[in-house]
Amino acid sequence: MLRTWIAGASEVFRWGALLTVAAMALLITVSVAMRAAATPLGGEHEVVELMMVAVVMLGMAPTQSSRGHISIGLVVDRLSPRAQARCDVLAAALVAATCLVVGWANLRTAWEYATESPMSTDFLSVPLYPFKALVGVGFLLWGLQALLGVGVAGDGGHEHPLRQDGT
Repeated sequence: MLRTWIAGASEVFRWGALLTVAAMALLITVSVAMRAAATPLGGEHEVVELMMVAVVMLGMAPTQSSRGHISIGLVVDRLSPRAQARCDVLAAALVAATCLVVGWANLRTAWEYATESPMSTDFLSVPLYPFKALVGVGFLLWGLQALLGVGVAGDGGHEHPLRQDGT
């Protein structure tokens, strides 16, 4: 059940990232055209910066689920398959722990921005708490995806979370 929920949320995030990239490309195109017509849009750079945050955070969990994050195995590849599996579990557990801590800290900061000390962009005054919350949720979902990898790598080596070649 949890695995299905995490996979579904990752798929929603993947589509969110794709749509955000499309919207960002459209906004930049319109901005360039407006600038060429001598009537520039104001603040589009701030919107694009915020959209970049969304693209990155929406893309982390789907990238983890497809094992698309970079891993370097200079030392690990020389170990036995059993030791490699243990290293994969350790790496996935460290990724999960780090992501869960960073996600929780960002959610707390988003709550603070929303309730106690509001923060916003300089030009358009866009509130930052929704984006800080997106960073938190993105890291939490990435951490949950990594936890799924710990479970997969720890179940007898049927599939390893960080290896493309199945070793």
